[in-house]
Amino acid sequence: MVRFRFAFILILGLLFIVGCGRSTSPPKASEPMNPEEAALDIVTAIYTISARVNEAGPQNWESLEAYAKTLQSPAQKDALDAIQKIKSLDYQVTWGINMKTIKDQGANASEFVILESPDGQLKSTFGGVIIKADPAVNSEEVKPEEPVFEPNRKKTKETETTTE
Repeated sequence: MVRFRFAFILILGLLFIVGCGRSTSPPKASEPMNPEEAALDIVTAIYTISARVNEAGPQNWESLEAYAKTLQSPAQKDALDAIQKIKSLDYQVTWGINMKTIKDQGANASEFVILESPDGQLKSTFGGVIIKADPAVNSEEVKPEEPVFEPNRKKTKETETTTE
């Protein structure tokens, strides 16, 4: 009887372990990047790696290109092409950033923006996160409604405001 119980518990344990190893749903496919986002992703990676290796971020486009030229053959060409694309799109770049600067400003690496498109629709952080602005949100400020002025309005305790 003890052997039967032991075998039953062992089989249940194995079934539990095997069952826990499988995912319940297939992995979700990520949205493909457009060429600008792909170039931004590559430039962000080069900037971040350069900053960590050299203990300070690149100081200008030339120093970023110089670091990209140290990469191996296929990666070097992709990196230089991506740099030229982002440079030609007039991205705003925060040069010379390192982890100490980020910590001094009390920011998290994934929150500290190092590259931003001229229209503000795409941003890239030192942590490698690409932030896309929602195109449905209008960039115009929403104005609050003007208060309605009613000269005959008096306050009362019961209703707070009444009209005469």
